Amino acid sequence: MRDYAVFFEYNKKTYRIPVNPEEIEISSSQAVKKYEILSLGQIAVPTHLELREYSFETEFPKYSKKYRPHYIETPNEFHGSDFYIDFFSRLQRKLIPVRFIAGRFTDNNDNEIVDKEEIDLNKCINSLVLIEELTIAEKAGEEGDKYVGFKLLEYIPYSKKTPDNVTFETNESGKTVAKKKKVKGNETSNPKSNGYHIVRQGESLWAIAKKYYGNGAKNNIIYNANKNIIKNPNMLKVGWKLKIPEES
Repeated sequence: MRDYAVFFEYNKKTYRIPVNPEEIEISSSQAVKKYEILSLGQIAVPTHLELREYSFETEFPKYSKKYRPHYIETPNEFHGSDFYIDFFSRLQRKLIPVRFIAGRFTDNNDNEIVDKEEIDLNKCINSLVLIEELTIAEKAGEEGDKYVGFKLLEYIPYSKKTPDNVTFETNESGKTVAKKKKVKGNETSNPKSNGYHIVRQGESLWAIAKKYYGNGAKNNIIYNANKNIIKNPNMLKVGWKLKIPEES
């Protein structure tokens, strides 16, 4: 991977990894919510993509004025293993996001020095990350050389402002949890509902619950309130007037 480079960018400075990893593993998974539906059993509803994870292993050779390993990618800007361990440990300890860049490059200057600008950022890994795990090992007979495993988690900047309808409370176990504020006065928790719904052609309990509660899985609330007329939750008749209770 001689035409490959791995960088970390922090505080307007760029740090290139001196020894390229053999591979960088990228993982991403689909998040789903599972619901139990009357007469249908369990269903899965996709919600979002989980944050990407990047993992790789590399070597940080020890620094020596007399000897610089021939296989390092940064001969003109070589730092010893302690420099990198201190740097990445500090970022992890202080929970600091850092930009992770990895990809193939073109040495436009033909000087064997690779700058971040020589990588097409649209075709490479280019993401803010948190250093989730650092695994550091030192092998017998190679004192001073450090073998480091990185596990990075994609970081997306966000606002820490709390929504107006959310409060934080401490439960009996001492854990702080977020709760929705209770509706005051004659405000309804469901502004879409006047208390009833007239069934239209093609509608299902799932669709009606989705309309009024924002979640089709709460169809059992409507079913339980209308058992006197709904005998089969999968069969609704056009024109039925269904009670729509407020969400508890």
